[in-house]
Amino acid sequence: MRQYYNGDMNLYGYGIDEESSTLPEKTKQMGALESQMRIYIEDYVYTYLYQYGKSNGGKEKVAALVGRHIEINGEDSVVICGAIQGKGAAQKNGVESFSEETWEYIGSQMETYFKGMTLVGWAHIQPGFGSFLMAKDEMFHEEYFKEKWQVLFVLDSLDKMDTFYIYNDEKKGLRQARGYFVYYDKNKEMQEYMLENSMVRPREDGETCAMEETLKEEQPVADGERKRRRPRPEERMDAAKEIRRVLQRRAEEAEEAQKGRYTMLAGVSCVLCVVCICMGFALMSNMTRLRSLEGEILMVQSSYQKLEESIEGVKVQAAFAAETKTPTPVQPQKEDAQKVEESAVETWHTVEAGDSLGFISTKYYGDNSGVTKIMKANDLENADMIYAGQALLIP
Repeated sequence: MRQYYNGDMNLYGYGIDEESSTLPEKTKQMGALESQMRIYIEDYVYTYLYQYGKSNGGKEKVAALVGRHIEINGEDSVVICGAIQGKGAAQKNGVESFSEETWEYIGSQMETYFKGMTLVGWAHIQPGFGSFLMAKDEMFHEEYFKEKWQVLFVLDSLDKMDTFYIYNDEKKGLRQARGYFVYYDKNKEMQEYMLENSMVRPREDGETCAMEETLKEEQPVADGERKRRRPRPEERMDAAKEIRRVLQRRAEEAEEAQKGRYTMLAGVSCVLCVVCICMGFALMSNMTRLRSLEGEILMVQSSYQKLEESIEGVKVQAAFAAETKTPTPVQPQKEDAQKVEESAVETWHTVEAGDSLGFISTKYYGDNSGVTKIMKANDLENADMIYAGQALLIP
């Protein structure tokens, strides 16, 4: 769609432009993907708005956004190709608003630099106040920007924060857009406007300043004063190319720095993962040793208990025999004591890797007949539930 300025504050009036029905190709996504509407803003426009916000002592400002509205398969897209200063803006209901002078200036600039483009929204620049939506901004937007695809761009040039706001599904208020795209293109219209409005021309490094100085050649006049000549069209294009080159170089440097931070973070994460794995293996090894030591301690404790019980039994039998005063041959008493001592010595088997109860029974009894005895003596419910290092009593 093509839009013309017709003297009305709303700047409506449309025509058909087939060349404007395509979306930009070289883009960089900022934030998440917005499902309701796609917003594209040209790199020159994005930079210009921030420079405009820093000018004149960083005061509150407004600007008009011009470009194209495209509808493809029922999906709205807005391509912002230019930004026009809100000259003559005045406070209205406590908020910076477009005055009649501002609307006239916007219309004249659209006729001069942005012919065939549409008023797609406006920008509110509020340095130091973030990119929050104010109720008065929303009321102003609903009054003068009634199309569902017209947007509000709120940015804080001091803290470098910006947010697009669009109409909600019911068109009963504005909501924050999830994200937008910055695209790169040969934007001759915006280049011309930037060069004619040098107050906010980007001047952030020596290269750009040196380039601009070449455009400001001074010519002597009769009275001794000097004045600057108007740059030729080819000089304007060279200046625009230089600005684009500087901006692109900065974007590449920022991207390289971000990649370096990600690489360092990935390296630190890998080192931490290796340390955690080593600690896990060491912990597992220590657990195995603790279990083996616990089994040996239980085995020794059980042996002492059995030996103590046997000695107590011998003492009781001896006392009972002394009380009954039953004469017994000396030799049989020695034999009985020898049998008691032999019975007090128990047999224990430490389970090794690969052992089974059948193997242990064959070792001590000659066949599998001792499996049940071993299970009963050691309170085993399952013949397969034995482990290496376990001490088993052989009855």
